[in-house]
Amino acid sequence: MVRFVQRQTRGLLVLLAAVAIALSACGGSSATLAPGSSNNGDNAASANAGGNGGGSGLSGAASAFSAIESYKFSMTLAGGDLGSTLSMLGGPSASGNAAFTYNGTVTVKPEKAADVSMAGFHIIEIGGYDYLDMGGTGSFVKTAVVGTGMTDSLSPAAMFSNAIDPSVISGYNKVGSETKNGVTSDHYQASASALAAYGMMLNVTGATWTADVWIAQNGGYPVSLSILAKASDSSVVYQILFDITNVNDPANKVTAPTKVTGG
Repeated sequence: MVRFVQRQTRGLLVLLAAVAIALSACGGSSATLAPGSSNNGDNAASANAGGNGGGSGLSGAASAFSAIESYKFSMTLAGGDLGSTLSMLGGPSASGNAAFTYNGTVTVKPEKAADVSMAGFHIIEIGGYDYLDMGGTGSFVKTAVVGTGMTDSLSPAAMFSNAIDPSVISGYNKVGSETKNGVTSDHYQASASALAAYGMMLNVTGATWTADVWIAQNGGYPVSLSILAKASDSSVVYQILFDITNVNDPANKVTAPTKVTGG
């Protein structure tokens, strides 16, 4: 759980640092935009999507991202320790508890690439280069990929790994099977003890928590994740949501922009 908290904030700080580099005029180095796959050497076949309770179907789910060819995603974050970091991005994310939403397209095979929009930024990684549009102008700054990813720590695969790490997997139980985002999925819910752990580790008190995960029965990858804490007045005090759609859709394409400076 500690890793979960630390990596969320660190991921946003990496993004802020990358934006600062771009603002310093094509500084010759940039952070890699990770294509949402978790290449930790695990075989995607290890995902036990049909597990019965105890979170057994969650253990290999993050690594299963690397076995699919492409997907689209949307993600929303709000509250907790993210608030002050998000406010540094400005724009609609300036309020401490305002939701920070981003979405994009990821290709894993035959080439890792990503096209992501977030907080007024448009980021594309392809062919060993990052392309960053700071304000929706359609003009991109091009820099060579160096080091850790701009959004690596906030990719769906990384976010899932952090939120559903080994310390909480056993606190999730399979509650049924259903269709989620058009995919036949196993539905897992966090137990009362797991929810209490989220509240304690994230320093969110006096809130009502829910946590649900849907894992594809065919492929074992996460289809949807929702971790949500609401105050007594129903306002959102903490939120992590993501949805994966269009898995292996031939229409999932990432292309380099044509209006480019730098590089």
